[in-house]
Amino acid sequence: MRICNQCKAPLKIDVWACTACGWQPRVLAGVLCLAPAMMVDHDGFHEPLFVEYEKLEATHFWFVYRRKLILDALQRYFPALRSFMDVGCGTAENLRAIQARFPRARLVGGEASLRALMQGQRKCKAQLLQMDARAIPFAQAFDVLGAFDVIEHVDDDAQVLAEMYRACRNDGGIVLTVPQHPSLWSHMDDAAKHKRRYTRQELVKKVEAAGFEIVDVTSFMTLLLPAMAISRVWQRAKPPGDAMDDGFRIGAAMNGMLGGVCTLEHNLIRAGLRFPAGGSLLLVARKKGWTL
Repeated sequence: MRICNQCKAPLKIDVWACTACGWQPRVLAGVLCLAPAMMVDHDGFHEPLFVEYEKLEATHFWFVYRRKLILDALQRYFPALRSFMDVGCGTAENLRAIQARFPRARLVGGEASLRALMQGQRKCKAQLLQMDARAIPFAQAFDVLGAFDVIEHVDDDAQVLAEMYRACRNDGGIVLTVPQHPSLWSHMDDAAKHKRRYTRQELVKKVEAAGFEIVDVTSFMTLLLPAMAISRVWQRAKPPGDAMDDGFRIGAAMNGMLGGVCTLEHNLIRAGLRFPAGGSLLLVARKKGWTL
């Protein structure tokens, strides 16, 4: 069910307009804009990075590995997926992969940046909405909602999780990825407009407080954690540059080598191993009271 961004009243089927309060969104560049103020001022992501990241997402080892973990989680815990929303979908690269894996699923992507959505329109058949993750315009509408390296950009991450809970069906769940370990903080996190890096305990506590039950949680980028830690120390020692992490600016040979390490780690996770520490966390949860 879709709901009004202003008064939360149910909206009529196929009509993005509220008869209760008169709210009606704008359409720009073919995208429904539910939070137009955020197109001008949103403190969640460095806008120019969308262009550079889009060039990397298909081949860079980090994006490729994270996407494999996301697809594995969806396939394992939600094999009959019929509907999915990507909260903070960026340029829709993950939605394209999910569409390929679940071709019959209804897909929706929400993102504050109109620029990113315009880049993502050509990639998949998902409905793309310009919106605020703190005001998801749905109630009990999706089997699964995902937020992949998104909630660390929002001051009130608890509000985003509460919105995801409301938009999730009673038998549904969520899949999250976030950066791990506050000790890894560097000026790259500042440049990327991160509000925090999570501990496992913090993330689990916030997800459970939103009303979910944890199904699975693991660190990833574990085998490369020592290299990441050294890189962060080096980053702290040098003057701040732009917002792109140096780890994303590597040659093809290095990308292939690091990708091989991630493939080894991926195989270990698929075999059932769960890591306690790593550069990032993957978490899967369902609404309380779910049954298999």
